[in-house]
Amino acid sequence: MTASIPLHAGEWTEQPAPVPDAYLGVWNRTLLETASGRDERSQVWWLQTPRWHADLRIPAGRPDFSGITCLAECDDTQLAWLATQQGFCGVTQVEGEVCTWHRQLDFQPANGSRDIGRMVFDSERVIETGVESDYQEIWERLPHSQGGTAALELLVEAGELPVRPAWLLVAGDCFIHVRGRAHPLPHIANQKSVSDLASLIAQTRPSRAQRLDWLNVEISFGYRNGPAPWRIERSTLPFREGQILTHPGTLQRRGHQLVVEGNNERRWIILDWNFGAIL
Repeated sequence: MTASIPLHAGEWTEQPAPVPDAYLGVWNRTLLETASGRDERSQVWWLQTPRWHADLRIPAGRPDFSGITCLAECDDTQLAWLATQQGFCGVTQVEGEVCTWHRQLDFQPANGSRDIGRMVFDSERVIETGVESDYQEIWERLPHSQGGTAALELLVEAGELPVRPAWLLVAGDCFIHVRGRAHPLPHIANQKSVSDLASLIAQTRPSRAQRLDWLNVEISFGYRNGPAPWRIERSTLPFREGQILTHPGTLQRRGHQLVVEGNNERRWIILDWNFGAIL
């Protein structure tokens, strides 16, 4: 999938149309079928607000990361597996049964393809069939993901512009937090020859420090329940799992466009919001 329209909140000439209400919430993928086989073991979550989406895909067979507290502590086998993960966020466009996901951030390098699916909903289940590629996915909505939705983009951190782009999407009792790379992946002349991050690493042979930087992308899925802290359940950075993202009541809306977190530590611009004044 490639971004064919401007996606940064400050670059829109007009707001994209909201998706139908049937899309809203968090969807768990139960099956992927392609020409090469079936996948029922990967852990996949897609969170959808009226205009924005975030997606996290953790393949089966994850190595043991016990005792790892940062990327620098990972060995080569662990780093190689981390490169096989997928995840992205951006703007969603729906026309009839056809949905297009325009990626603002992608864990994997762009390969020139677009992500377009034909969506058939059946209450809490949706079947997605590829329009420009051959695949079918079955999704089921998480029961605690309905209710209010929000999509925020980080504007200021510790009084300065953020070093890394970041987004926070919320649907009901679920959230996905996205924090991108400090620097974009290198451009390859023949982009189609780089099918994924593993092949980019194999072609360019980056230093270990560069490799760690490319893998330093956080896409974390978790839950927020009443007075309990927002706890990360699954992440592209395994050492983040079990950690606290934030606390209830910390995110406070100020006017139509701004959310302030904590004691003014972080400020977020509002992309979507369907809650009261405080999260």
